[in-house]
Amino acid sequence: MDPLLKISHRPATRVSPEETICATVKAMVRDRTGAAAVMNSDGTLAGIFTERDLMTRVVAQHRDPETTAVGDAMTVEPVTISPETTMEQALEIMVTNHFRHLPIIDGTEVLGMATVRRVLKYKLDEEKEELESVVSFFTADGIGG
Repeated sequence: MDPLLKISHRPATRVSPEETICATVKAMVRDRTGAAAVMNSDGTLAGIFTERDLMTRVVAQHRDPETTAVGDAMTVEPVTISPETTMEQALEIMVTNHFRHLPIIDGTEVLGMATVRRVLKYKLDEEKEELESVVSFFTADGIGG
């Protein structure tokens, strides 16, 4: 399995466009994630609802989260990535566009949600391992050491 898909939030939190903001936020809290995939009845991605959408399209506009449908506050046609997208490509997309979440799509199926936090942690752990390997090499007390 590709590392990006392996570290992503799987399965992605899913809600229908008719779901209320409150119900969507409860699902996000339950799943400990900052975004939900908003799914059409045919299983295709309608949009994405994020913490940023909550702030800018609900709270800042004084919408009632108990009655507002998530379909009215979501990001429509979000940028998506495929399972073949590399960590570096995903990170570049997120950093360049100021995104924290990217749905991972295979055809029309939502496989998971990549997050900038998980990608950065993976990259940091990867760099840490490499640094420890270099330090071990130079501090080894053997022939030529």
